[in-house]
Amino acid sequence: MAQQGLELRKRLFDKFSKQLLLLKEKGIIAIDFKNEIPYLCPLCLREFTEADLVSHAKNNFLTAEDAPPDALGGQKVTLTCKECNSGCGTTIDFHLKEVLKAIDDSYFHKGSKHYRTIDQYGGKITVELTSLGDGTLQAYHRKSKNNPNLLEKFIHGIKIKSLRQLLNLNAPQYNFDPKRVNFALLKTAYILVFAKFGYIFLLDKSYDAIREQLLHPDRNIFPYTPFIKDQFVSEQIGTYYVVNPTIKSILTVFSLKTDYSETVLASLLPVPGHAMDMFGHNVNTLRDHTNYTNLDARYYDPDADLFSDFSEIQKILKWIA
Repeated sequence: MAQQGLELRKRLFDKFSKQLLLLKEKGIIAIDFKNEIPYLCPLCLREFTEADLVSHAKNNFLTAEDAPPDALGGQKVTLTCKECNSGCGTTIDFHLKEVLKAIDDSYFHKGSKHYRTIDQYGGKITVELTSLGDGTLQAYHRKSKNNPNLLEKFIHGIKIKSLRQLLNLNAPQYNFDPKRVNFALLKTAYILVFAKFGYIFLLDKSYDAIREQLLHPDRNIFPYTPFIKDQFVSEQIGTYYVVNPTIKSILTVFSLKTDYSETVLASLLPVPGHAMDMFGHNVNTLRDHTNYTNLDARYYDPDADLFSDFSEIQKILKWIA
């Protein structure tokens, strides 16, 4: 498995690195690389080499990046450095997984398990609930998760019917920050756009605010939440070019999958040359007045080679101009 992981990272490295060198050769980007065969982490833009595909004990290295997060059905679509991958996983991706867990728990999907506590006799009884899918919850009181004496007293109370019939289950506590949930969605959209286009335009300064926001979730750098829910279906998953004059942008449709649900979301990201403030204003205005499925979302050949076919790359450059 370790060898397979290395082979995947090598394929991704070659794909993006070759495009990076092609764009420099054609004068699309003007960067002086330190290494003959470079790779730039799409989040921090630090430069790496093929040698960084192997983990180092002390130095930063390249890791496969899932978008959406692997726990939510994502796939390994590119590489980010270990520091960015781990940092974003802890500071923002965690919050997205936590909020989806909270949503799933609230529906009590058939077969799902839930752990709750009941206040009794001055203590707490831990109960494991299994949903039967018809509104019935089957309860298990495991000795390993309870004070044996308290549990025995509780069971005895049920048997002799000394307890009231309605027992209050304490609601679980979920640890998520709504802002960081949005940043996690922003990261997924950004990485998927990078996986589609590579370095064609994501090195543009207009994306600095997005990168800074993802790496510094404690700050308010990119305050827009360009996400659309309940207007797309899984068959529409992909990346599209929105050509509406007031909201010229990239539309990315993706799904978040848990053990019990699938949520299809879409995101709008700006293209270079469009002021970030104006883009945010237009997104927020359209959110209140527009059916997003009416956006003029065209796309070039989805199978076009944007990593080694310069004629296809030129089409993208003309579109964003």
